[in-house]
Amino acid sequence: MSSESILHYRFPNTGRTLAARLCVPRLQPLLESFYDRYRAAPSDGVEPSISLDGDEGSYRLIGPSGDWEAADEGEAVLYYESELTGALLESACAFVHLHGAAVYFEAHCLLLIGPSGAGKSTLTLGLHLRGMSALADDALLIDPASGEVHPFDRSIRVHETGLKSLGVDAGDVRGARFCEPYLWLSPRAADAGASGPRRPTVIVFLESADATTLEPLGGVEALRRLLLARLGDAARRDFEPLARLAAQLPCYALACGDFMEAVDELERLAG
Repeated sequence: MSSESILHYRFPNTGRTLAARLCVPRLQPLLESFYDRYRAAPSDGVEPSISLDGDEGSYRLIGPSGDWEAADEGEAVLYYESELTGALLESACAFVHLHGAAVYFEAHCLLLIGPSGAGKSTLTLGLHLRGMSALADDALLIDPASGEVHPFDRSIRVHETGLKSLGVDAGDVRGARFCEPYLWLSPRAADAGASGPRRPTVIVFLESADATTLEPLGGVEALRRLLLARLGDAARRDFEPLARLAAQLPCYALACGDFMEAVDELERLAG
């Protein structure tokens, strides 16, 4: 294996190519598994906009949002994935972006909305282990015309504390790679993006609480929460599909005190 590789990416239906330079032999297999579906042929004149160097406890990443120093492998991979995700999302300008996850089972498609650390990825993994497929994690791409959610080819990343809350051992998750303290489950292993866009059937807003409860929300409250979950500044038209979703879909607030109980509640919604 070469000590350095240059990977090229292109979000579908865009002309912009992104290049990433990697010089981290131990992490190369994991890093090269990210966004495999968006890999593109090299383009002349495209200089790497993301660069990651280092090994054995000292890593440096240079990306669009700045320079980062990492002391361990897991942190280095996290920074790299974050920079790559942000760069690809910039190319997905035709969609409305929401910070969330989506899973589907047969005709059901659940959107999980919540702030960082709310448990979206942990619940997505738990539902996947119950037989559901992941459509997206971290970012939801919503078609402003149809309201459909399109696949986003990001791995499911779960902290080791999330694995413990699910009673899951990293070695038992098929298709996953563990790089302390995170488990990464590849999109292909989780069926992320395998089936094309999906029409959402339920929106769930995640909240931290001592007890696990599921309560229905009215359309106005659902719209308010959707707008709060919107990533970045948005044009006025971006609110229209969110308003339609809030008006047409059943919406719930899930107070999550126990992840296994929360998985049970979400599985019931998709049943």
